[in-house]
Amino acid sequence: MDILISPLDWGLGHAARCIPVISLLNEAGHKITLAGYGRSLIMLQKEFPFLESIELPGFSPSYPKSGYMVLHLFLQLPQFIGSIIHEHRELKKISTRRHFDIIISDNRYGLWDKNTRSILITHQVMIKTPGWMRFAEYWLYRVSRFLISRFDECWIPDEKERPGLSGDLSHNYPLPVNAKFIGTLSRFKQAESLPSNISHEGKITAIISGPEPQRSLFEELVTKQLRELNHPATIIGGRPETGRLAVTESNLSILPYLTSDDLRSVIISSSLVICRSGYTSIMDLEALGAKALFVPTPGQTEQIYLAGLLQQAGIALCRTQEGLNLKADIVEALKFPGFRKNTVTNGLITAIAELKKK
Repeated sequence: MDILISPLDWGLGHAARCIPVISLLNEAGHKITLAGYGRSLIMLQKEFPFLESIELPGFSPSYPKSGYMVLHLFLQLPQFIGSIIHEHRELKKISTRRHFDIIISDNRYGLWDKNTRSILITHQVMIKTPGWMRFAEYWLYRVSRFLISRFDECWIPDEKERPGLSGDLSHNYPLPVNAKFIGTLSRFKQAESLPSNISHEGKITAIISGPEPQRSLFEELVTKQLRELNHPATIIGGRPETGRLAVTESNLSILPYLTSDDLRSVIISSSLVICRSGYTSIMDLEALGAKALFVPTPGQTEQIYLAGLLQQAGIALCRTQEGLNLKADIVEALKFPGFRKNTVTNGLITAIAELKKK
């Protein structure tokens, strides 16, 4: 089959969780075309340099350095709706030149075609809001259901049993009729055990991700605090577009980007991972059974909710960016048991096998 796959470019998470989907489809002999823009497309091009790719721009929201994140994003709602209409029109133009058998979109709600089997990957059946906007959650859920209904299928990367990893985001309201759980997704193969020559005692890894300017603010904060500590540490900047080389200091290695295989090796040789609480990061760390210190993007209600959910479950520590104190927080985070290793992609294998029958 000829398949188009396109992730959203709000950080690297949407592209990262497309990697196992692309890998399985490619191994099955299907023809894959990547479509996207920004860092997420560059990431997939680095992971799959042998695949065809095309530019398909979408909406990239601006995030404030401070202030009311929700209000800032709400004011951009007309642009977001316009981007859905625009990317749908662009997809139609592409489809007139080339007919795809299947379109797989990760959180890009305009990438459906009534003449082509269209699949949406999302873990957000509902959208979390701040407490003062809780009244709007049900109506946002209805909007989400409508957008999801435009697709033939909706794949939810989580377990069916509540709370899963996504909690309310996919378990609080009834699922759309075209939606199904496919199990968690991760680009990482499970870490059965560490090689005998690797010790993870004391090693800290910080993974920087997310939209600007908060990505850079987080990087500056973590870098400054890790420089002051005695821990051997690695900072991975989440910038696949840069050609800059690694920087090594006395106790600190700073890398602009790592491909999936290299990143996996760094994580499994670390005692703790400091990162945003994006859903894909959570699935990746679960697959490797890692310990984590989550620092949600300020004002990003989904990440705040997920980090709080995991702390409440006794899995990982959560700290705000404003209150981050790595000297104390690392000690506290290491007391948590971390994630259990979880088998991933089994549900995905079934979902892909069923495509051939339709």
